[in-house]
Amino acid sequence: MMRASATTSLSQTVELADGSMHYLVDDFTDPWVDPDTVVLMHGIAEEAAIWRAWVPHLARTYRVIRVDLRGFGASSPLPEDRPFNLADWADDIEQLIASLGSSRVHIVGTKLGSLVAFALAQRGLPTIKSMTLAGVLASPSGSLARWVEAWIDLVEQGGVEAWARATMPGRMGDNLSPDAIEWWTKTMGSAPASTVIRCFRLLPGIPEPPNPEGVRCPTLFLAAGGEAFVSGSFDQRPDLSAIENLRQRVANGRLECVTASSYHIAATHPDQCAIRARDFLDRVSS
Repeated sequence: MMRASATTSLSQTVELADGSMHYLVDDFTDPWVDPDTVVLMHGIAEEAAIWRAWVPHLARTYRVIRVDLRGFGASSPLPEDRPFNLADWADDIEQLIASLGSSRVHIVGTKLGSLVAFALAQRGLPTIKSMTLAGVLASPSGSLARWVEAWIDLVEQGGVEAWARATMPGRMGDNLSPDAIEWWTKTMGSAPASTVIRCFRLLPGIPEPPNPEGVRCPTLFLAAGGEAFVSGSFDQRPDLSAIENLRQRVANGRLECVTASSYHIAATHPDQCAIRARDFLDRVSS
């Protein structure tokens, strides 16, 4: 039996021009300090809850904001009367940051959230002090576009959970227990099919993260390395050399490897990733 997840997070909503975005606040900093803010952005078919294991590592020093990107979780659905892309999600996060009133913000993303982070970081907002990418594709179209039609068929025929289950080995490798795999499958499987399919259709049009040369804030790339990949089908882990080439195009970028056989290291190795991210944020903040 899967138990309910206890939480002391504060649930909040920011109103947008044509919708709303839900987010969770975790803040265990001392009441007499003015902490930096960390905004965490998830991947396709995910939600704020996936960052749960990161919170203990970050929330003692930083105000942690875990968002439900528009279309997912408790945020409003994607607008049906217009296209929606990375820039639109970045607009939502920029509006959220403005509403928070923090002068120092660090953005953290995984998968789709990493691409949104790139779209936001290149804008040069003075409030954004760093970017951390825990699982990013150097070429979403090159890595995933060949599977888009098959993935859409899986969703249309069996629902999002069927797609999540079929693709989970290629996402997580052999790094998670059966119970953990089931939690992730059920969590991702609860995402709206229409949103997931719209995200899939975006992938062939994204040859690389937006404008790497335009990112000026210190940036940490966290990537899997050091283990063979055991995946079956839909092997999603990018080549490490491609991540290094992308890192070289970011003026203040650095790459650190986490020993893993998975692509989604933010999920399979949350403690290792969060500790590295926290140490990076501490250096930037000081």
